Amino acid sequence: MKSRSMLVKVPATVGNFAGALGCAALALDAVMKVKVTPRADGNVRIRYFGENQERVSRDSSNLIVRAMETALRLRGLEFGGADSEIYSSIPVGMGLGSSTAAVLAGLIAADRLYSLGLHEKTLFDLARVYETRSENLLAAWQGGFVAAVEEKSTTLLRRTCAPGDFVLGVVAPDVGSSPSARLENRIPSAPLIDRALNLQRPPTLANLFMRPGQGSLPQLHAAPASLSGMVVPGLAEALKAQTADMPGAFICGSGPAVGILTCQNSSQARVAVRKCFLDFGISSTFRTFRPSNSGAREWNAASPEIIVPPATQSELRASRSPV
Repeated sequence: MKSRSMLVKVPATVGNFAGALGCAALALDAVMKVKVTPRADGNVRIRYFGENQERVSRDSSNLIVRAMETALRLRGLEFGGADSEIYSSIPVGMGLGSSTAAVLAGLIAADRLYSLGLHEKTLFDLARVYETRSENLLAAWQGGFVAAVEEKSTTLLRRTCAPGDFVLGVVAPDVGSSPSARLENRIPSAPLIDRALNLQRPPTLANLFMRPGQGSLPQLHAAPASLSGMVVPGLAEALKAQTADMPGAFICGSGPAVGILTCQNSSQARVAVRKCFLDFGISSTFRTFRPSNSGAREWNAASPEIIVPPATQSELRASRSPV
C-alpha cells in the first residue's frame, strides 16, 4: 500500500511591523516548506534543512507535530505519527514568524492529509492555541500587509498589498556570541499606554504601500528593548539608532532581530545598527527581505499529494533510531 505525502508552504512574517506594536504584520519572501508523510506506528521523525538547526525540536514537541495533533483531536482522530522534512529560509527564534509558519504548516498538512474539512475560522481558532497574534496569522495566511484599524469602537484587521520594490533590512544579532544574552520566558506585548499611538501607525503605512513614493516614511517611536523575548546587549541602543535616511529601527516580532525601515536600501543605516551590537562584542548578520503578497491560503489551495513508496524494513529500523 502506498503512502501519501503532502507538501505545504508558508511565508515568513514580521510582526510589530515598523513599531506598530501588536497592530501590524508583513508577509516576507522567506518560505518554510514542509513535506509530511503519515505513519502508523506512533513515531515522529523530523529532518530540518535551514538556519539555526539547534533551535528546532526533532520530537513530538515540535510545533508542526503539535498543531497536527490538535487538528486531528478536534475531529476525534488519533495522531499515528509522521515523518516531516522541513526546508526553511526563515531564521528560527529571531522574530520573523518561524513559529507562526510551523503552526499553520501543521494544521494545513493535517487538514489535507486526513480530509478534516477545516474551515478558515476553525483553522484560525486552532492556530491561536499556539500563536495569539492574529495579525501575524492573517499575514502568513493571506500574504501582504495586515494592520489593525478602529471602526466604530471595534478593532478590525485589514489587508493591503505591499509594493514589490519595498525592501526591509534586518539585522540579526548572534546571541550565541554573548554569554549575557538570555531568553525571556514570556510573550512580549504592547503596553496599554501605547495602544492609541500604535493604532495610528498602520493606516499611515498602508497608505504608503497603496501609493508608493507619494509620502515620507513615518518617524518611529522607540520601542523599549524589554519588549523583545530575549535580552541582548546593544539591542536598546540599536533601536535608538538614527541616520539621515532612516526614521528608526524596530524589534521584529518578539525579537531579537532589528528591522530597518528606510527610503532605500541604506548601507549607512545597516552599519549604524550593527555597530550598536558590535560595541558590546556581539556579531550580527544582515539580510534584506521583500514583501510576499501571496500566502499559505493561495499556495496550498490545491496542494498536490506526493506518492512515496513504502519504507523498507531497514529504513523502518533506521527511523526508530534517535535523531
